[in-house]
Amino acid sequence: MNQRNTDTLILANLDLNMNKATLISLPRDLFYKRTKINSIYRRFGPNVLVSSLSDMTGLRIDKYVMVDMYAFAELVNILGGIDVELTEPLVDPTYRVRDENGRWSTLYYPAGVHHVNGVQALRIARARHYTPVFSRDMRQQQILKAVKNRLMSIGLSDINRLSRIIKLGFKYVETDISWLEAFSLYRNCQDITINQAVLSTDNVLYATYTNLLATGLEEDQVAEDFDKGAWIVVPLDNDWKVVKKFIEEKIAE
Repeated sequence: MNQRNTDTLILANLDLNMNKATLISLPRDLFYKRTKINSIYRRFGPNVLVSSLSDMTGLRIDKYVMVDMYAFAELVNILGGIDVELTEPLVDPTYRVRDENGRWSTLYYPAGVHHVNGVQALRIARARHYTPVFSRDMRQQQILKAVKNRLMSIGLSDINRLSRIIKLGFKYVETDISWLEAFSLYRNCQDITINQAVLSTDNVLYATYTNLLATGLEEDQVAEDFDKGAWIVVPLDNDWKVVKKFIEEKIAE
């Protein structure tokens, strides 16, 4: 979460009987009832966001977790860093970074496995220029998977580290999951398999602009000075049933 906008939205479906979890990323620019979904929480609160996501996806959403992005970075540091695998180089000349020696450069990570701290993990999660539009969503899932693996490697005997994580949760995490439920999930998800998917223009979405959607026009049907509005993504044929079917199939895999 950034400035009360939920720029990262991931549905997690847990099937403890099958020992698997399915993560499905929803793009922040997904347009629902004349609103980008990343602004619903800021404008209306968590209950409206949960009910909206349920309506969009066809899923009953039982619990939610809201995490501030800087708290996420602190969690990674408490864990001692995480290992993130990039399948292709990550380059963003618009993203200025400063290394431990105070030298400024632009964001660059070659393909491969990188052990990163909290700030570095946040950079990888947020970088979005000069990369495929929806690749950031998959990188964010890879980071979550790495955090899960690191969390599961911490034994219950590591009281100091667990205590710091709990204090961080009380301070920065908003959720309707009780600590007893969280502990139960921690114990039951030790060896869980994680399947990943992203709603994108490669499957059930298409890209347009708000004013084009409102008028029913295409880009080649308007003049160059026409105000197209904000860039958005919507379901194919503007039919949310295709989104629901895609999610249902991914969960069944």
